[in-house]
Amino acid sequence: MTNELLNFLSKYTHHFSNLCKVNCNVFDVNLKEIQGDSFCKECNCCDYKNAHKYGCFEAQRWNGKYIYYCRAGFIFIAVVLIDDLNRIDAGVLAGPVVMGNIEDFIQENTISISNVPNFETSIVNDMAEIMAAVFTKKESTYNSEYENLLNDIYKVRDILDEKIYYPIDLEKQLQTAISDGDSDLSKELLNKLLGHIFFCSNGDFKTIKARVVELMVLLSRSAIDGGADLDQIFLLNKNYIEEVEALKTIEQLSIWLSGIINRFVGYVFEFNDVKHADVLFKAMNYIKQNYKEKLSLDDICANVYLSKSYLSKIFKDEMKCTLTNYISSVRVEKSKSLLLDNSLSLADVASMVGFEDQSYYTKVFKKNEGVSPGKYKSLRGKKEAKK
Repeated sequence: MTNELLNFLSKYTHHFSNLCKVNCNVFDVNLKEIQGDSFCKECNCCDYKNAHKYGCFEAQRWNGKYIYYCRAGFIFIAVVLIDDLNRIDAGVLAGPVVMGNIEDFIQENTISISNVPNFETSIVNDMAEIMAAVFTKKESTYNSEYENLLNDIYKVRDILDEKIYYPIDLEKQLQTAISDGDSDLSKELLNKLLGHIFFCSNGDFKTIKARVVELMVLLSRSAIDGGADLDQIFLLNKNYIEEVEALKTIEQLSIWLSGIINRFVGYVFEFNDVKHADVLFKAMNYIKQNYKEKLSLDDICANVYLSKSYLSKIFKDEMKCTLTNYISSVRVEKSKSLLLDNSLSLADVASMVGFEDQSYYTKVFKKNEGVSPGKYKSLRGKKEAKK
């Protein structure tokens, strides 16, 4: 990130902060550092550096902007500046924000929310659009990752003898490193393998691009063997293939690859906890907004872009309950205030919070609360009368 770019971003993040009354900061994606003071440096509730790097990578994947949850449950917006070779020059972050019903946030968190703005979903979306319009631009840069890749390529050129060969053993070592979750070794082996691909293809650019696509497939299979999410890896592959096709020169491909190595290693090794928190809060928020409707697992998964099996697994691991049980608990909680309305029957209350019939509602309510909804209504009614 050049000084000129940093000055531009610093100036307009300051204006944005003052206008919207929300923190807005520049984020150096390569160093994983927020420029200046920030809420996250004081919060210490999660690995905020990886959380915001994840947000920036997702923004790159979703046309320059992304709205996501940190592990503490706060909302952040990331927009990224992309150079001519589809690499991130810098990120801009806005947040933290509490989105939606403030009571839902308080029920599930013990973190202080004083001075944290509470916005409706539409306002957060509007801010993301404005940030993308103000901050997104392209600026070609070279970074240390690209230089490291070129150095490895030149080393391979220097050691190649007259017999051109493809290092199958190196490829197998790379597969093992990815499956084992060894990030540093994976980067080292991948750079070496790319060097061999470049100089074993006799300078034929089409051949090199074809080998790079094959390598992406290899990486993907190894990542899935190591526990990466199938749907996410396939989506990344689709984007990579489209990006490779648009490249015109060896230099462009080299620079692009330096960025891909970072992104791929990040998604496979660094972001599991961050991604899980973001997905869980998105799923929970979707349930809270739609609990009155007939919710299906397919609907929830479509909203968070994960497979049913994977979402079910991480939800159970993190929340210690199934998605179905969580939906029921939200509906029961929402029904409590309705039970105090004497004009509503139990059947009315059950229907208003998404239960298909009163008997099932009564069964779930008693299981969750220890008393029937009728008993709860009677006991709470007496307490309200005493007040």
